Amino acid sequence: MYGLDKNKNFSENNYDIADEPVLATLFTTGNGYMGVRGSFEEFGSQRVQGAFVRGFIDEIIEVTEPFTDNEYMKKYYLDEEKLKTFEKQDSCVNMHDFLTVKITVGNKTFFPWEGRILRWHRFLDPKTAIYTREVVWDDGLGNRTELIFERFASFSDEHLYCQKIKIRPINHDLPVKIMSGIDTYIKTGGQFITKTDLLNIEGNDIIHRYHATNKYGFSACYGIKNLFPKGRILGKYDENGTVGIEYLCDSAKVYTFEKLSYIITDRDTDKDITECASERIAACDLTFDRQKKAHISVYKSYFATMDVKIEGDDEIDAYLRFASYHTAISASMNDSIHGISAKGLTGERYNQFVWWDCEIHQMPFFLLTAPQTAKNALMYRYRMLEQAKKNAKEKGYDGAMFAFCSSVNGDERVWQYARHPFMQIHINSDIPYGIINYYRYTGDREFMLDCGMEMILECLKFWISRVTLNGDRYEIREVTGTDEHHPYVDNDAYTNYCVKFAFDRFISLCEELNYKVDSSIVERMKDISSRLYLPVCENGLIPQFDGYFGLSRSLEEQGKGTLKQFQMKKSGLYHKSQIIKQPDVVLLYTMVDVGVDRRYFAQNWDYYENMCEVSSSLTFPVHAIAAAQNNQILSFRKNLLNTVKMDVDDIHGVAWQGVHSGCLAGGYLAVIYGIFGLSVKENDTICLNPVRTLFDGVTAHFLYKGTKITMSIKNNKLTVSKRGSRKISVEILDGERKMLKNTLEFDVR
Repeated sequence: MYGLDKNKNFSENNYDIADEPVLATLFTTGNGYMGVRGSFEEFGSQRVQGAFVRGFIDEIIEVTEPFTDNEYMKKYYLDEEKLKTFEKQDSCVNMHDFLTVKITVGNKTFFPWEGRILRWHRFLDPKTAIYTREVVWDDGLGNRTELIFERFASFSDEHLYCQKIKIRPINHDLPVKIMSGIDTYIKTGGQFITKTDLLNIEGNDIIHRYHATNKYGFSACYGIKNLFPKGRILGKYDENGTVGIEYLCDSAKVYTFEKLSYIITDRDTDKDITECASERIAACDLTFDRQKKAHISVYKSYFATMDVKIEGDDEIDAYLRFASYHTAISASMNDSIHGISAKGLTGERYNQFVWWDCEIHQMPFFLLTAPQTAKNALMYRYRMLEQAKKNAKEKGYDGAMFAFCSSVNGDERVWQYARHPFMQIHINSDIPYGIINYYRYTGDREFMLDCGMEMILECLKFWISRVTLNGDRYEIREVTGTDEHHPYVDNDAYTNYCVKFAFDRFISLCEELNYKVDSSIVERMKDISSRLYLPVCENGLIPQFDGYFGLSRSLEEQGKGTLKQFQMKKSGLYHKSQIIKQPDVVLLYTMVDVGVDRRYFAQNWDYYENMCEVSSSLTFPVHAIAAAQNNQILSFRKNLLNTVKMDVDDIHGVAWQGVHSGCLAGGYLAVIYGIFGLSVKENDTICLNPVRTLFDGVTAHFLYKGTKITMSIKNNKLTVSKRGSRKISVEILDGERKMLKNTLEFDVR
């Protein structure tokens, strides 16, 4: 049984082996540099264990056996000729397990499935990012022991992971033995792909270095400081790949053990990482409690802007905070070694690739709450720019063509047998949109001049060479939109509208920033923008792509396979149907602000909601925003709850693989874009379209050009306040506009 406890922490109150894999995901602790699944110090199972460092990637043999059992899969989805030769793929590396601590009472080693659990309560507090497990254990012979585990990935030192264990004998005085070490027998994709280079145990300290063996050869090093209770070392421990120190404690009423692990990789520094780890752990004289205090101070400051307060709905309030916690730990605060991946740092699934989700679904969360983290995500793209140019050249195009699945080098890592991702070239308008959006909210001219404008320009050069002139208009043909159920389509609405926006905004930014571009290129951009086809019907409905409305509104099924690995709910002939996997057109009214005519929002939302089978978790926050902005308050709550409980309720049945990071980021965005209807103009004007909800009150924060804005709705009144001296005006979409000096108040329609 798991859910919320009385303190609104995410908790589990009864141990159930069956829940271990899902809860390992949900109890992940991290700080953006590392993510450590909620596995047990004493070991659970290979499906449960997992620790990941951003950008620590190598190659695996990936065994996959998709099959085609209908016309759609055969012609439009799988390239079975390429499936024959597919074997290797990049993947995040499951790091050696530094959590390892085994506790022996008498001659019985504690495992949850041995003896009897008399009390079990573990919880993750999203307000402090600390995970706690409280256990009362009967060893099967009547000897009862209380065990309290506490741990966190430090926000004050991103390389540091801290553990503390209290052991209290309840009705016995049996000897207590502690083994602390590292489990080196860790598999990635079911394979051993790492090799130990160094293991040095001196006193209570451990130095351990290893490397990934297949492709990139990245190295990692751990420096581990053990603070044992009074007692004596029994010797070195080495069994089944687990290495460490065995320690026999002197008799006591309570035993307190602390373990501080310093993790560093050769992706972090040019220095010798063994020396770095050794020096860092030798100099580390702080106790767990002092590290905890420093961590909480930094984390609370970082999380404060991200935290939304919902009054009158405790379930939404708590799970939204939990979702935002998982988003906060998904992205690096301090470097651009890697971008934001689809599972964050919570599991191996999706291989820690960076997708279009980053700029459209995940980065905006940080753009509004932690702009430096958002900038780091964009700097990762900038580091991949030269490879993106090579990608375009290899395909016969100009400019830069960013990888749809981006890994270490920026070359395309799409599974070669899947047809549709290779045509999802909207990534080359998503990244420009992310850059423009970043500038829109930060005003960071230096970034734009040093990096941003160059990236946009190279992407637009790609589009100049990619569009097709058909009569007197330009078209974008043979693509897959965000709705992956329909590959090989022409004039995907989301793609075309976003490309035009990128052209128009880049041209205006050139003038605003005095950014010099060859005049012939600018004229070419203006020509394409003015004649690029933007699909729309006379009644305001936007066809998702050419011929969309001519397809069937029902879905014919053929074959027996559900092909869940492709997120299809049915074995359908999707190429003949209007049924879509996830939003495309509705994105234009929700997650991206590209100037689409909002007079027709309601009818497009009404139509496409009924065509969407919600096979992707990214659907829920988009639908939540659309429902809120169209005053469908029950639909809004339902979609928001599905957004923030996507993995808690295991809606797609794969939560054990890692969280759906883009979906969880959408909880915060559903409030900001949905309830408050936030958008901004370039003249320091914040535009709001606040709506009524079922909540008694809502309070949220965001950052705009260095100024913290707080918005709250209560008793049908919107209050907007700010800190700082920047002059900002607030415009309500019904036309009311006021200058925000300190606090403003408006009526909510």
